[in-house]
Amino acid sequence: MDDRLYQLLPVVYREHDAARGYPLRAVLRVIQEQADILERDIAQLWDDAFIETCRPWVIPYIGDLVSNRLLFDAGRVTAGQAESLFLDLTGPDLKPPIAIRTRADVAKTIYYRRRKSTLPMLEELTRDVTGWPAHAVEFFELLGWTQHLEHLRFQSQFADVRSVDRMDRIDGAFDETSHTVDVRKIQRDEGWHHVRNIGLFLFRLGAYELNDVPARVGSADWRYHFSPLGQAAPIFTRWRREGDPSGLATELHVPAPIRRAFYYEDLKRYRELQPVRPNFTDLYGDTPEASFSIRRNGSIVLPTANPNAPPSVFVPQLVCHQLDPWPATQPSGQIVAVDPQSGRIAVGDGWPDATLSIDVDYHYGFPADLGGGPYERHKWLLRRGLAPAHLFVREGAPPTADTFPSLLLAIQEWVDRGQPDTLITLLDSRSYALPATLTLPNEGFLVIEAASGVRPVLATLAAGLDIDTLPPAIPSDPTREAALTLSGVVIEGHLHVIGDLALLRLLHATLVPGRRLIEDGAPESDAPSILVEPGVAGAELNTELKVHLAFSICGRLELPGHAREVRLLDSILDGLGADLVAYGDGAGGAGPELHLDRTTVFGGVAARALSMSESIASGPITVVRTQEGCVRFSYLVPGSHTPRRHRCQPDLAATKAIEGAEKHDPGLTLAERQLLRSFIESAVVPSFVSERYGQPAYAQLRAVVPAELTTGSEDGSEMGVYCHLKQPQRLDNLRLRLDEYLPFGLDAGAITIT
Repeated sequence: MDDRLYQLLPVVYREHDAARGYPLRAVLRVIQEQADILERDIAQLWDDAFIETCRPWVIPYIGDLVSNRLLFDAGRVTAGQAESLFLDLTGPDLKPPIAIRTRADVAKTIYYRRRKSTLPMLEELTRDVTGWPAHAVEFFELLGWTQHLEHLRFQSQFADVRSVDRMDRIDGAFDETSHTVDVRKIQRDEGWHHVRNIGLFLFRLGAYELNDVPARVGSADWRYHFSPLGQAAPIFTRWRREGDPSGLATELHVPAPIRRAFYYEDLKRYRELQPVRPNFTDLYGDTPEASFSIRRNGSIVLPTANPNAPPSVFVPQLVCHQLDPWPATQPSGQIVAVDPQSGRIAVGDGWPDATLSIDVDYHYGFPADLGGGPYERHKWLLRRGLAPAHLFVREGAPPTADTFPSLLLAIQEWVDRGQPDTLITLLDSRSYALPATLTLPNEGFLVIEAASGVRPVLATLAAGLDIDTLPPAIPSDPTREAALTLSGVVIEGHLHVIGDLALLRLLHATLVPGRRLIEDGAPESDAPSILVEPGVAGAELNTELKVHLAFSICGRLELPGHAREVRLLDSILDGLGADLVAYGDGAGGAGPELHLDRTTVFGGVAARALSMSESIASGPITVVRTQEGCVRFSYLVPGSHTPRRHRCQPDLAATKAIEGAEKHDPGLTLAERQLLRSFIESAVVPSFVSERYGQPAYAQLRAVVPAELTTGSEDGSEMGVYCHLKQPQRLDNLRLRLDEYLPFGLDAGAITIT
């Protein structure tokens, strides 16, 4: 107990109090408790006077003092009922905390106003408000006009056709070429170059860093891919903050695909500055800000064979080549050719040793923290202490009691220990093989997860990973409790459930659609990624099976209709084409009960029952029990057979269009109504930047998609898997701030580049 007040009394009173059984001390303890409450309240009131330490409810009041208009909290993820299904595994704090962007916006209000109307300030404001990297351009500075001969502006040039790099940047965020005036209203793809226009280029794709990844060997032993899955995909620049607050972002400061011309100029600058500058270029090297690097047999490849040689004897070891398509012959000499636009590497024939291993560090582009990826997943990791056994895997690690150099050895250790409830954690982003069969005890679970910040690739055999279960410990026991969880990993191949499983769970994981990718990025097959055996009549299997996916990517599912349920939360279900069923029992029948929350489905759905919210299905939906469930704030292909609907598209848009037409013409005929409905249904259709897994903008809605889809969710965000990004709200926040900080007489346009 706290006896601070009691200790302030003279000793004589404390002695008399001790002789009487400490009644005075008991009274002072009660007083001390209330004094502590008052002291904490005074301290909190002091903290509430400052925006950095105040409680959340105080932020609006401080904002009022500086006349700050509050923004929509675009960083907060909306809660879905399906999230409660994962609490037993990861803990009670799944939902991200409320974003502090509102607090930061209030804190920087005075900072913004002191630099009001300057171009660097507008760029920084855009970055802070939206959360996306940005680059600001004054388009009136790029206008070309006839100059006075006594006042020439040499920095103004119509086109430097001799510069491949400048020509490659035309009509982009970093264009330096002068243009003729365009008097149209500034939009994403028109009306840029006008006297009153400022462009704010937004880079919505993130650059995700992979370290110490084995490059995938291509169709020849000298051909390699940066991607460990072996597909052609661009590598991205690392997102850097500008070193000077008064400066503007350059191409090095935004996450975007690396252009060949940009990389060529980067190597050229390195050669011209030799030997003054370090051994690495702005894009390449093992420095913290480098975008990529290559190691051959464990040693990093340098841009030149001799970094200390003068430019006159420069011997390039790292070169920029176009490797799409692959050259017919291997490059000659001790060189490593890189094509950043296709993510390919070609190794020359001049190396003396025959053995060769290529490892890379690089950044790939993706719209969100989704699927297996090297991002923060702390809240989704298994609760420590839930599994009595914890094993670790790191390639090259010396074997110990709990650490193994391969996943196969860790799984064998789990088997040797009697298959207790076990967590296996992968500690790096290397590639690992999975066994042919994984047999789970009926009364236990196994979790294979990647540590936060890494993305290992798990490869199954061609026949897939067979998931079997042991019979119950008590033969007459009808319950099924065997569970397998895969978290934070990318699985190349497929899962084949041959036993009586109770739960299959994927958290922030990827089951490669099409099982594997070929060199051009296309899927290897259209076979399902998860295949569940139904058993035989009278002895059905997987009647209690539940398949749960959260923030995951998966190919087609093939499950028996008698399985319990399938739930997808913020995920992508890729049926690999509009003509293929993404979900069903594989025999033309309906699959089990399906729940979709903020999910994008490529393909059709055939389910026993359906509950769907803020999702997109690009194929027809057929539901057997339409009296159960509900479809809300979602896109459905016309003609789909579903339960009751609430504010779904294109039904809602067609109904509004018909009601509006009837107000102008009450005598609208049935044929005219049907014609208008058909027109709306053909216009309100989702269109994606890419429907091929492995490409940077996979499942991202195009900018030209109708607003009914991009703002059609319950809170005004877009439908589908990227609903949680709140992109429309971010743009609305930006427009709100630009009204306050934009110079008088100028117009600004938000232009999404990626």
